[in-house]
Amino acid sequence: MNQYNKLHNYHIVVTFWLILTGLLLNSSFSRETLSALRIYLQYAHILAGCFFIVTLSIYCGILMKNWDTLKQQTIRKSMNLLSIFVASGVSFTGVLLALGIDSTSVFGFSSLNWHKGIVVFGMMGVVYHSLSRLIIFFFELPQNAKIGSGESEFRTGRRSFIGWLSAVAALLSGGTAAKMLLKNGDLNLSSGTTKKYRNCNTIDPQPVPSLGSVPPIGGGYSGEFEVFTVTKIPCIHSEEWEFRVFGLVEKSMKFSWKEFLEISRKVQVSNFYCITGWSVLHVTYEGIQLAALLNLAGVKPQAEYVKFYSEDGVYTSALSLKQALMEDVMVAMLMDGEPIPSDLGGPVRLIVPQMYAYKGVKWVNAIELIRESHIGYWESRGYENDAWVKSKL
Repeated sequence: MNQYNKLHNYHIVVTFWLILTGLLLNSSFSRETLSALRIYLQYAHILAGCFFIVTLSIYCGILMKNWDTLKQQTIRKSMNLLSIFVASGVSFTGVLLALGIDSTSVFGFSSLNWHKGIVVFGMMGVVYHSLSRLIIFFFELPQNAKIGSGESEFRTGRRSFIGWLSAVAALLSGGTAAKMLLKNGDLNLSSGTTKKYRNCNTIDPQPVPSLGSVPPIGGGYSGEFEVFTVTKIPCIHSEEWEFRVFGLVEKSMKFSWKEFLEISRKVQVSNFYCITGWSVLHVTYEGIQLAALLNLAGVKPQAEYVKFYSEDGVYTSALSLKQALMEDVMVAMLMDGEPIPSDLGGPVRLIVPQMYAYKGVKWVNAIELIRESHIGYWESRGYENDAWVKSKL
């Protein structure tokens, strides 16, 4: 029993560390204020997850060994099985996330959303168990205390009250956790496909979609975008907007919004993968192929890398020239036939379908051809510079 208590205590510490680091990783606070430490926070979360799996495995072994002693305790057996099922689900989806495996194409939900959903359910159980044990520890009479029938009835009623109080607290905590983990940004209503996402841009004229964008040849995207940003979302006005191509080019170029609209565009269907474990499939993008844009400027032989700047004045990223010339790398303006909203990086954002989305700079407004490699915002904080999508179910 002493070993079981120690295991239980270790599991409590690991579980609460997982909850704390998980909530931090999901918060805008970690992407903004703690951005320099985010990769280490992620490693700490994964390491805690490994300990969680170990303690869970040991507990399962102990439970199997003592299963016969629970024959007459149906409720306790059911609760143990439910706890193991939830913990196993959290562990499995956590492993998928750690390995960069996305499940959207198989289950219709990303690994991250599966993980979050199971965590919300599990947190209710954790709160119920913790609160009920804590209240009983402080307020219940000792097990060997002598009590009369009246006190016995009172004690039984108090146990029932503790149970209901704990259950209410668990439901409230589950609702709070769901709001924190499953929210999809600060969403306001507009029109069309992008109605779930805020758009504070003032763009005139609007880009006219080409055949293939309307109706979208991809059939309409499946999945939900999560709104991640490291700065306040910029609101862009077309009369003030400009797009530059400069550096190691034959001729530097500067486009106004109207001039940018006149450049020949293409339509393509791409999948969108985020490093945090979610994805959106079959998105129909329309925009300017990056290779065509670079060809307009003329790339000098000394140029080896392409650096991208964001309207927010903070975010940058880069591709090698070979990567930038891939056929599906695009400076996109339309998504499923509609202007890309400000929440998702519009009016213009970079799309690099074969890499994770942190390479696809939002609100992109400048491209520089350079000789030396550039380490971008998230790359300087520990993420891979060559962000190839690793694997998916």
